[in-house]
Amino acid sequence: MKGGEQISINNSSKVGVLMLHGFSSTPRQFKELSAFLSEKGFNILAPVISGHGTSPEDMMKTSPEDWKKSTMDAYLKLKNSSESIFVIGNSFGSNLALWLAKELNGNLAGVITLGAPIFLRFHNFIKFRLFTYGRFKKYYKKPLRVYKADYTDMLDEVSYPVIPVKNLNEFINFLEQETTPNLHKIKTPILIAYATVDPVIHPKSAKYIFQNIGSEKKEIFWFDSNRHSILGKGCENLFCKIFEFIKEQNV
Repeated sequence: MKGGEQISINNSSKVGVLMLHGFSSTPRQFKELSAFLSEKGFNILAPVISGHGTSPEDMMKTSPEDWKKSTMDAYLKLKNSSESIFVIGNSFGSNLALWLAKELNGNLAGVITLGAPIFLRFHNFIKFRLFTYGRFKKYYKKPLRVYKADYTDMLDEVSYPVIPVKNLNEFINFLEQETTPNLHKIKTPILIAYATVDPVIHPKSAKYIFQNIGSEKKEIFWFDSNRHSILGKGCENLFCKIFEFIKEQNV
């Protein structure tokens, strides 16, 4: 997909920042944040997760194991040029970041989650709808109101207008079977960031992560936004907070 390519910036820094995009999205959603952190001198890598950035048909051929592999491969690639690595996940990219932190068992310098889904708004209704929807259709079409103000992206992001129902069910299962039960195993310093009014993620997700994560250094940060995104007005303070968090852990 044009505009959804990998972002890779090597500033010959000892610090690398791995950015994991959201479900059905692309690295395009990190365009502004990657530029901001690159100007601070960090190495940047925002990969295209397997099944993303091409077509919904390609996504249907993938599974959570493929998404995990993309995440680990990107980490290893960035590790070749960076001594200390921070991982930033946006939306479902946060869940992949938390999985990576668990797998690496303390080898990450820090994790920043942006709108991490633990509980969706109308969570149980969505699960029921997907169960019945999947009997009749292979693809879920994002409602216009959701696609604009964002199921995973903003209008100027590059993402799929439809999502395979199979993958949506895998997305829900990942939250419930991978992320939730393993939070206590994660000891990495973490910044847990959410928009003040997120139309997709239930705000109780923030408290749940904070109370259940195994990290000693942890903080919740609310940024002024009514979108499930990290682009546009309202994100300036978020970008500065992320930079401060990285500096604090990298003393």
